[in-house]
Amino acid sequence: MNSVKFKIGTGIILIFISLSACERNEPEDAIIIKTGDIEVFAGSTYIFKGTIVSMGEAEITEHGFCWSESENPVIDENSICLGARSSTGIFNCTISDLSTNTTYYVTAFAIAGSNTYYGEERSFTTPETFPLIVIDIDHNIYSTVEIGNQIWMAENLKATRYSDGSVISRVEDRLTWYSFALYTSAYCWYENYGAIGASYGALYTWPAAMRVNSASEIKPGKIQGVCPDGWHLPDDDEWKQLEIYFGMNQTDADAEGWRGTDEGGRIKNKGTRQWQSPNTGATNESGFTALPAGWRDGAGYFKNLGTATRFWSSSKRGDYGWVRQLDYNSSQIFRGTKGLYEAISVRCIKDE
Repeated sequence: MNSVKFKIGTGIILIFISLSACERNEPEDAIIIKTGDIEVFAGSTYIFKGTIVSMGEAEITEHGFCWSESENPVIDENSICLGARSSTGIFNCTISDLSTNTTYYVTAFAIAGSNTYYGEERSFTTPETFPLIVIDIDHNIYSTVEIGNQIWMAENLKATRYSDGSVISRVEDRLTWYSFALYTSAYCWYENYGAIGASYGALYTWPAAMRVNSASEIKPGKIQGVCPDGWHLPDDDEWKQLEIYFGMNQTDADAEGWRGTDEGGRIKNKGTRQWQSPNTGATNESGFTALPAGWRDGAGYFKNLGTATRFWSSSKRGDYGWVRQLDYNSSQIFRGTKGLYEAISVRCIKDE
């Protein structure tokens, strides 16, 4: 018995597969074809993979995959054809609408002349349910987590455009950032390094996160802002709801500064691979997986990657936005306000 990893966003589902040699007699000059791993992409869309290892002597007029709920699938059952093939190498296809909680058998095939050549058979069982994932306008894929009556993204947002395709300004120069007006929309990667952003997400000014250019544009209710369709920027009360779910009382939730007991530890990613030691109280029992993404201050300086993180809310007081902060040496959660021109992480929450 072997195993294949089904990748969904940053989450991984481990599903066992069996490989069996197909007992099909092939000519000595046979084409050699292999069936590769099976992956899940964007919910219930499966990716089948195969490789033409050797072309043999005859021309390949068709190749593809066949699958069945019974062993030894053949091309006159469920199959997808990808056309002629003139070279060795990898090929794949996507399949949707397979039944849940069902075992399938898959094999790659190639046709040359009157012969059909099959790769080794792989089997896999589809999950009964799939975790909800989110895809933004830039095709970034995010895992999600249900916490109480809320559904949150389990990763920081990376979008560089709004859901209608409008581009957000990326600003790297520190002095340009320092000269920002109160309602300047911009984003950046930490230290202007995209590889950091790929892991920790983008950092947005509050106007960019909200998609507003002035105070007069701020509307009541849930604000989609930079979030994908069907999702919105959490307001201050929604952050409080998260905190109260993990045991914070209402009085502490309404307070400013460092509050509660271990609620911050419950939403921090555990260990010291990303967080600096000691990463106090981190258990990530919530699945929220907060990472120490740092931030960019109003003067344009980057700060605290590895030691702290902040998250915007859609709520503000005067010319400052409400935020939440987590630190490597605390299991509490900080509530306070920061300047709208600072660059801070965004977590989106699903519309009800």
